Amino acid sequence: MKTRIYAFDFDGTMTDYGGKFLGHTIVDEPRPEVIKAIRILKKQGHKILVHSTRGNAVLQKWCKTHDVPVDYFNENPEFNTENPGKPVAHVYLDDRAVCYRGQTADELVDELNNFQVYYKKK
Repeated sequence: MKTRIYAFDFDGTMTDYGGKFLGHTIVDEPRPEVIKAIRILKKQGHKILVHSTRGNAVLQKWCKTHDVPVDYFNENPEFNTENPGKPVAHVYLDDRAVCYRGQTADELVDELNNFQVYYKKK
């Protein structure tokens, strides 16, 4: 299997975030299924990248505390000459994403305008 780089969003994806930001250093509890998936991917030999609007020190401390294996935080040094604003990865996992699947412009606009994060759908 080819080694891939998987980019995981932090708040709301790796953590149990309910839409209420509590501060840059206050972080919610881990989402067990997402953390389990990260561990499985690492055992398969893939690289894990965490991207967030939070600073690296908070991310690194949280991942160490919760024993989450991560290769990179907010950047991919393997491709750091391209665009430092978005880390390069094969796949991105994010709670606030709409997947482009070849929709028409009207379908895409409708999907974007009606998007709700999963925790607001409950």
